[in-house]
Amino acid sequence: MNKSANFKVNGMHCGGCANKIKKQINELNIENAVEVNVETGNVNIKFNSNQATLAVLKESIAKAGFQVETVELE
Repeated sequence: MNKSANFKVNGMHCGGCANKIKKQINELNIENAVEVNVETGNVNIKFNSNQATLAVLKESIAKAGFQVETVELE
């Protein structure tokens, strides 16, 4: 089942930060689409909820070195 979640992330400053997050999410080997807006601190992830949970995605962003402030399921 496809879902979309918006993560408010602290600590992003540049395209390199965005790439770190995208790379970490892609390493989960799940169907996904990741959009990162460095200026607003938003990371929008469209994902298959049969393959991953919000907790797994949040943990993946943390592994990239960033803190998730809030999560909204869309």
